[in-house]
Amino acid sequence: MTTNNEDQPQWYNVTCGTCTYTLPVRYQDTVPIGQGAFGAVIRATDKKTGRRVAIKKLLRPFLTKTHAKRSYREVKVLIDLNHPNKQIVQLYDVFTPDERLQDFQTLYFVFNYIPYNMDRVIKRGLPVSDPHTKLIMYSVLRGLKYIHSAGILHRDLKPENVGIDNDSNVTILDFGLARTASDGIQTGYVSTRWWRAPEVYVNWERYDEKLDMWSIGCMMAELILLRPIFRGKDHIDQLNKIFDIIGTPNLETLHELCTAHTYSYISRLAPKPKQNFNQLFGFKYDVTGEKIISGVSPQGVDLLDRLLSFDPRLRPTAEEALAHPYLAEYHDPEDEPTTTRLVDNYQDADLSILEWKTLIWQMIQEFVPPSWINDDVNHTS
Repeated sequence: MTTNNEDQPQWYNVTCGTCTYTLPVRYQDTVPIGQGAFGAVIRATDKKTGRRVAIKKLLRPFLTKTHAKRSYREVKVLIDLNHPNKQIVQLYDVFTPDERLQDFQTLYFVFNYIPYNMDRVIKRGLPVSDPHTKLIMYSVLRGLKYIHSAGILHRDLKPENVGIDNDSNVTILDFGLARTASDGIQTGYVSTRWWRAPEVYVNWERYDEKLDMWSIGCMMAELILLRPIFRGKDHIDQLNKIFDIIGTPNLETLHELCTAHTYSYISRLAPKPKQNFNQLFGFKYDVTGEKIISGVSPQGVDLLDRLLSFDPRLRPTAEEALAHPYLAEYHDPEDEPTTTRLVDNYQDADLSILEWKTLIWQMIQEFVPPSWINDDVNHTS
């Protein structure tokens, strides 16, 4: 067995939702949270600390070389980014119940548990105030600044992957599609379509951290409108939905950013004007015209306008967005941590499934739960 809980070697099986988990006995009272294409997540109580935790089981982590490489990247990124910074999910443990490398088929992560996410806040259907929007956006950008400073692209930022607790503390979740930045060709498929940056479509495999900034803009718009802003049915419809809001880019911009095929397609479309962002996202008032019921200030509209730039070169970095006047109330460069750029020697390697397994097995063996995870144990979170 491979786990760092040496004082808790016993395991047990439990079916939770549609998935069966093999867990150390310290984790009890399991409740399903959700399941996606690559992983299933449950809540459990850590009987050793009294803390609620989230446990993610990777589904078919070694099905193909692509699955194995994705599993490696997730383990690598989670370990490298582990930090007491509350804006990033904290990795408490990584383990497998499998006893030998030859039998290695299952992989689990243990995280800090976050009771809600931005998606649930939006789906309440209640207007999110400008101050609350400001706090959420600042917190997400603060975490993203740290992630980007490490040279990591999240690549799947969306409301479901932004945890929020009862005190509006924000945590960026799910690094299953994250990878270190590269100067070469990136993986084409990234993020869920509605929050996917246009450069993924127009120049399929060349993008940088500005991809995440587009997703931030989509989430900010969604907090204001209480619905996804770009709800495309496929990648062509997605581009059309984007142009409906931000307008069709000029030919010079298209020429600079698009592949020849994409340029040919978009340049033949009927030009669409940009919508008035102040009308769409600005303050809305009640019948008296005095009480603000939704929307953001002109400064908030300006930040959103910059984030939703078709040209990624015009979008702010996370650091620049934090310094925007809209966030001046919270901005403190001395309290917005960064880290050194991480190096991954296997980022673009083409290894066999066994070689990826061996790398992950070694990382699990060497993982030491960080000393700070019990600094703020909340028995009722």
